[in-house]
Parts: sequence; structure tokens; C-alpha cells
Amino acid sequence: MTATVPGAYLSTSVFAGTFLAQSTGYVQGFLLQDPVDRYFILGGVVSAAETYPMWGGVGVNAATPPIGGTNPPSQELGQYITRATQIAAGTGSLSGFSVFDQNYAASITPASPVPLTASYGQVNWVPLGSNARICVAVASNFSTLEAGSVQQQVSWDFVNQQITTYVPAYTSQSVSSASYTSATGVLALTFSTAPFGASAADLYDGTIITVTGLAGAGVSALNGSWPVKTTASSGTVVSVTGPTGLGSLSITGGTLTAGGGALSCKVLEIVTSNCMTISYNSTSGAATWNYNGALAVIMI
Repeated sequence: MTATVPGAYLSTSVFAGTFLAQSTGYVQGFLLQDPVDRYFILGGVVSAAETYPMWGGVGVNAATPPIGGTNPPSQELGQYITRATQIAAGTGSLSGFSVFDQNYAASITPASPVPLTASYGQVNWVPLGSNARICVAVASNFSTLEAGSVQQQVSWDFVNQQITTYVPAYTSQSVSSASYTSATGVLALTFSTAPFGASAADLYDGTIITVTGLAGAGVSALNGSWPVKTTASSGTVVSVTGPTGLGSLSITGGTLTAGGGALSCKVLEIVTSNCMTISYNSTSGAATWNYNGALAVIMI
């Protein structure tokens, strides 16, 4: 039975011609407005090792600034910030998330209206365990997260920088053999033991995995991060969708990069549309706003 409260409520309406605009939604990379949130923000310096500039809502790794070397950041400017590569402890582990809040030095141009910070530039971030509430991108399968418990397990897609359905942690593993279908772009990877368990149910359609070290003539384009085809995954064989039209390839070697695992957070809200999310073009280097994106509000 639905809970009810007796009595009539005062209804409201918008008069015609008042030009009221819909404004419900969030902006990626910002904290929810709360006076205490500013005490969670830490400063850092974008690493020279970063290939792409930094923006808000990116999972980051924070490291002690190196001593010596070429143009090391000053200790007073904070930690050395790079994009995180895994949830598990170790090299590239997730320390927190970058934010736009109180960052007044990021660059904005007519071609790239999203504030971006290049290497050696100042970037702000909030650490895991701070209880900060931040708006981050969410994968297109967000319907599986809606109406779930705030305690539900989720994972972080380090390639697309977004919340995804939970994927159990998996370790690095060598590819024993691989085959490629040029017409569809499907790359079938065979492992000596099942990297994600014996069932395809361990994955969801579109889980991003990263494979490196595939060798052979014309094979280099297959090294990278690709979405898993769940329906074609079973046990020791995992199929991903890569680029099409590479022709007949003979593939050797290859390594699956470790990933998965539970992100330490609470999922407070999923907003499916009317949010400002970030689209980055790696060719032009420009970052633009998508004004009808989906975001998740998480407490870290």
C-alpha cells in the first residue's frame, strides 16, 4: 500500500507567456552546494606524464611531488596529479576526483568552453573518504542503477571517466590467442583461465577492458580499451568490439590490464537528462558541453 497524508495540497502552475525555462540538472565535476564542501578541496599539479588536459569529474591518483628532474612542481602547490588507472591499491590507484570548484586558473577558449588544465597547471581535487558529494558522469546503462540502494556497489570506468555497473575486480592476464573479424571489428581474446569468472553474467554489455601488447602486422590499432560483447563472452573467451576494416590479421601476444572492483562511494542520485556533461575531442584537443547528459551524484 502506498503511504499517504490526508488533506489537499496547494497546486501551482506557470502562467502562459512567462518564458520559464527548465533548470533541473547538475554540472559534471562540481560539488553540491554546501558551505562545508570547500574544506574538502585540495590543490595539486597536473603531471607532465598526462596525455590529455585535466577537467572536473575525473578519477585521479595523487602522489608526492618528485624531487629533482625537469620542472618539478613546488611542494607548496600540492600533490602530483595523474589520471587513476585502477581502484586497487598500487601504482595508479584512485585517490579521489578532480573538481572545478575554486579552480580559477583553468583555460577556456571559444573552441573549448570547458575549463581545462594542462601539465604543470593547478588542479583541485577531493579525496576518497572526505564525504564530499560530487557530480560525475554515468554510463548509458544507468537504468540498472536507478532506484537502487545508496549502498549499491558500482565500479569506475577509467577510460570514459564514468560510474558503471559493478564489475568484480580482475587481475592482469596474458592473452593465449586472439582472432579478429574485419567486417564487424570483433576481437576474440582467449585466456588460459577465465579472467572474469566462468560466467558471462560477471560482465554487463559494454564493460570497458584494456588490452596491450598485441603484436603482428597491422595489429597495433587493436591495442587499447574496448567494450565487451557480453553475449559473446564465456569462460576463457572474451569478445570485444574494436575498429572495423583492418583486414586479415595474424595476432600474437597481448595482456589484459587489471581493472574492475567496487568504488568506495554512496550513489545518492541518478539524473538521466538535462545535465551538463563533458565531451573531449582527442584530435582537436577541445572539450565541449553536452547540455542533455546524464549524471550521478555520489558521496565519496
